[in-house]
Amino acid sequence: MSVSVLYVTDTRHGQKAWHDPSARHRCYHFADALIAVGWRASVAHVDRVTPALVTQFHHVIFHRPKCTDRFQRAISVCRRAGVRLHADYDDLIFKPQLALHSPLFINGNRPLDKVEAYFEANQQALQCFDSVFVSTRELAVHVQEMLPDARVEVLPNSLPRLFQRPRSDEKRHSGFTIGYFPGSNSHAHDVELIYDALDQLFAAEPECRMVVMGRMDAGTLPSGENQVEYKPFVDYNHYLAQLSSVDLSIAPLQRNIFNDAKSAVKLIESVAVGTPILASDNPDMADHSNPMSALVKEAADWFSTLLTCVRQSRFDCAVSVHLQRQFSVESRLPVLQQQLLAAT
Repeated sequence: MSVSVLYVTDTRHGQKAWHDPSARHRCYHFADALIAVGWRASVAHVDRVTPALVTQFHHVIFHRPKCTDRFQRAISVCRRAGVRLHADYDDLIFKPQLALHSPLFINGNRPLDKVEAYFEANQQALQCFDSVFVSTRELAVHVQEMLPDARVEVLPNSLPRLFQRPRSDEKRHSGFTIGYFPGSNSHAHDVELIYDALDQLFAAEPECRMVVMGRMDAGTLPSGENQVEYKPFVDYNHYLAQLSSVDLSIAPLQRNIFNDAKSAVKLIESVAVGTPILASDNPDMADHSNPMSALVKEAADWFSTLLTCVRQSRFDCAVSVHLQRQFSVESRLPVLQQQLLAAT
């Protein structure tokens, strides 16, 4: 049976939604994989949703939908066309009662009233769907709580179909290099978790250095003897090349309801390029546990675990190619296809 799928985004990147990491993982990777198996698929910004476009598809998946005037126009067009509607969320952003504790507010990215309004708009949009894809098991619990009768499927984040391990032009430091790659400026609170551990590590290992790439202010972390280098945010391909050039990547997360629902995408990308990763324990990280990753359960254990990684690597990096297959979009695709076929 020929099935067609339109992904609809409402990212701040507008028509250049590829530059949004969430849209890239949740829309473009899966659309490309569907096309590769003979389905018709496309990605469009919500402003581009018209009757002429929508009638070409059986299914429309709204990526992180929020209730705005343009969302209401788009979903009305879809309903008139009789297409099957689905939502897709990869973050806990639809419970206004939790706004006070959200990273958006805690890190100073938005004032509380703006966060509450944003979460409320997401909650209103979510109520329009009875079929929802989510990136993690914890996120599925939250959606099912709000929509008891909806069909909720866990569709984990994945590597793109044509993923290739990059060749890095970076010259490796003679010592041990740790990489920290915050994808957004919403991790200031998370990085506090490892401040003391890094301070101790740099004192114990003067040859150890750290590269911080992304939206993180210089001076956020202890510098040791000039052991921390801050680099600006770069595009996806350059990020992967930098990730492949370090000896260990880290992904610290404070333990809270928001981070418990987060995806292990940093782990997936790191092991795929051949770089071991040390990450805070959360359900999706545990679901993706593998010989190239180690999880830190308690904040007090970060220093000792980092020191062990620096002094005696205990990771099996030979499994990188196997993990690429395991975490590929092709391996996730049957979950998506089965739900869409059941709803056709």
